[in-house]
Amino acid sequence: MMKAIIQSALNQVQLTDIQEPKFSPISLEIETKYAPFLRYDLLKLNGTVPAQLPQLMGYSATGIVTKAGSLRSKSLLHQKVLVLNPWGTFQEKIISNIPPLTIPITDGVALKEAAALVGGPDLALTLFKIITQKQKHVIIYGADSVTGLTLMQLLTWHSQIRFTPMVRSISENYLKSKITNYQIRITTALNANNNLVIDLVGPAINHQLANHLTRGDEILTVAQKDTPGLQFISRPAFPKDYQFLMNEIKARRLFIPINRVFAYSDIKNALSFQRNNPSRGRNLISFEK
Repeated sequence: MMKAIIQSALNQVQLTDIQEPKFSPISLEIETKYAPFLRYDLLKLNGTVPAQLPQLMGYSATGIVTKAGSLRSKSLLHQKVLVLNPWGTFQEKIISNIPPLTIPITDGVALKEAAALVGGPDLALTLFKIITQKQKHVIIYGADSVTGLTLMQLLTWHSQIRFTPMVRSISENYLKSKITNYQIRITTALNANNNLVIDLVGPAINHQLANHLTRGDEILTVAQKDTPGLQFISRPAFPKDYQFLMNEIKARRLFIPINRVFAYSDIKNALSFQRNNPSRGRNLISFEK
């Protein structure tokens, strides 16, 4: 038996004992270290994203490979890995088969940093690729988020595109500190029109987005589906994308903000904190003994 965090009903989580997953010749056994608490987890908890309950929480995690099946590479034994598993990761051990992804973590990248790459930096890299094809002045709403901070770092180091961050007044000081610490190059002057607007926030800024539509600006959103005038972006990230991001961390061109680390036994406080506090970096669930 092992400990796991289960969503038992709408807005209800519990720490419980479950059977260890079955191990097969195509399996890797990973001792879980850290798992990110994502916005996606909250959407499933409140029913915005349908889920068959009860279900194991989490989509990704980092850990150490402790066992390799006869058909898996033994070179992964005792290695640090990033695991993507849509069947859940909030558990003490993860059995990763094929096709779920197990990606080696680059030397010089911490388990916490790698855990925070999913659901933020990977999305920022997707947006970065789109932005660099359009070559417009970029306005980023929700720039204080993990996605926003990563996107601005990528634009600073790997493009000449001008961009302007937009945040709520409560987040202005936090953003200023990160801009300084991460050496982010921003533009304060806005174009009258022909901007590319990035929505990382959602319906709370629809009034501002309506003004941009009136001016003819193009809007990409990662937070709103089926909204007239907004292009919803949702694309998978690949192992090479995570390797690129880890190489950026190793080269000290990318810094991933980590806010709070909660023990798995403190999941209810973690959930409350995630719901009720502004973004100040990725919150993680720790399975460290």
